[in-house]
Amino acid sequence: MKIIHSCIIAILTLKLVSMISLNVAAQGAPPMDDRYRKLDEELHKFADEPTPVRTVLHSADLGWEPMQNVSEAFAKLLKEGVLKPGVDLRLDQMYRISGSYVLPDNVTISAVKGGGFHIIDAKGNSAPLFKIGNGNVLNNVIFHYVNTPELGGRGIKHGVDFFDKQSLWASDKQDILIKNCRLEGMIAIHIRLDRCKRVRLIGCHIIGGFWAVSPDVTDFVVRRCLFEKACCDGMKVSLRRALVEDCVFQNSRDGIDSTGGLNDTIIRNSIFRRLHVSGLDIKSHYSSKEGLKPENVNILVEECQFYDLPNAFVFTTEDYGLAKRGPEHALLTADNVKTYAPHDIDINNCLIGHSEKPLLTSHQGGYGVDYPTNEGEYMRIFLLKDAYSIRYRDLRISGDRIKEAYIRSMGGTTHLSAEAGKALDHSLTGNVLDKPAPPIKPGQTQAPFSCGPQLLEQ
Repeated sequence: MKIIHSCIIAILTLKLVSMISLNVAAQGAPPMDDRYRKLDEELHKFADEPTPVRTVLHSADLGWEPMQNVSEAFAKLLKEGVLKPGVDLRLDQMYRISGSYVLPDNVTISAVKGGGFHIIDAKGNSAPLFKIGNGNVLNNVIFHYVNTPELGGRGIKHGVDFFDKQSLWASDKQDILIKNCRLEGMIAIHIRLDRCKRVRLIGCHIIGGFWAVSPDVTDFVVRRCLFEKACCDGMKVSLRRALVEDCVFQNSRDGIDSTGGLNDTIIRNSIFRRLHVSGLDIKSHYSSKEGLKPENVNILVEECQFYDLPNAFVFTTEDYGLAKRGPEHALLTADNVKTYAPHDIDINNCLIGHSEKPLLTSHQGGYGVDYPTNEGEYMRIFLLKDAYSIRYRDLRISGDRIKEAYIRSMGGTTHLSAEAGKALDHSLTGNVLDKPAPPIKPGQTQAPFSCGPQLLEQ
C-alpha cells in the first residue's frame, strides 16, 4: 500500500521532532489539560460512590444445596417477588443454573468468596443469563461457563472457537455496579451494555470471550480489572466520559478496540501485554449518515505499559459507505474528514517494549510485526493509518527493533477516498527519552492488584 506524500512529510517531521526532543530532560508528568481535569475529578467521585446496602437473603436459608441445579428455584424467587428491590441474594455455595432471567431494578446478587454459578447451557442457549435492571449490583460472584471451547484460542469461528452466549446484558439502564466478580468461559460476550449510563466495573477478573466486555456507555469506570484469554478483544467499546485505571489486558487480540468510539476518556496506569495486534486499536468507523458523529476525540493515555505486542497504538478511519456501497455513497470527504477522524489524543509517560524471547512474528507464535518495513522492526509504537493531532511525551523504550511510527494512509483504497486521506495531515509529534528503560521481566501473568472474589465484609 502506497504512502501518500503528506505522510512522508509527517514521518520526516516526526523524526526531526524526536531527534530534537531526545536532548530534553524529562520534567515529570505534564500538567493535566483542562479538558481532562474536570472529567477526572467527576469520574473518580463516581467510582468511589459506596456499594448500596440491601437486605441480605442467604441461599442456604432457601434450602439450596451445593452444586444443586437452581434454575427452577431462581425463577420461583422472581415469580413470587422474593427477589425484589432492596434485596441482596447472597450465594453461599456454587450452584448450577441454565436459562435467562430478568432482574428487577435495585437488587443485588452477591456471594461469599467461592460462591456463584456454573452455567450449564452455554452451547445451546445464546440468551443472556441475566438481563440487568437499573441500580443492580453483582458483587463477588463467580460466573463459570462449563464445557466451552479452550480459553485463549486465536480462532474466531462461531460454535467452534466460542459459543454465541452472553452472560450479563443491560439495555438503556443506569447505575449498575459489577464488583469483584469472576467471569470465565469462551462465550461471545461476558458483559454487554447497550446505551447505558453510569456503570462501574470494579475489581473483576474476566477470562475468555470473543469480546470480553462490550460497553456502549456514558460515564463508565473500569478499575482494577484483569482481562485475559479473549479470542478477539478485551473491550470492544463505544464510550463517552470514561475512566480506565489500574487494569491489565493480556493474551488476546487487542486490549481495547474503539470501533464504536472512545470520546472524553482517560486511560491510566494500565498494562497491555502479549496481544496479537495492538494495545489500543483506535478506530473511527462510519457506515451511515445517521452515524456520522465524531469518534475517538479527547483521549488521555498516561503512565501505561505496552509490551509484547506488534503495535502499541493503531489509529484508523474507515468509510463503510464507500467500502460497502461504492464511491457515490462515500460518507467521508476532504471537507469533513478532520471532524470524524481520531484526533486530539495525548499519550504521556508510557513504557513501550518487549520481554519475551526469541523475537518471533505473530504468525510464528510470537508478538512481533508480521509485515515489517524495510527497517525490519519487531514492534511499532504507532501504526497511524488515518488520524491527526496525536501528541506524545516522555515515552520510554525497553528493547531493540522498536520503530516509533509507521504512517500508512488508507486513502485511495476501498476504505477511504484519496481526497479524504490527503486532507489529513497525519500529525504525530512528541519525544522518546534517550535513556532506555530497564528490561521487562518476562512471563508475567499476575495483576499487580487484587481482583475477582474477595472476603465479603459482614
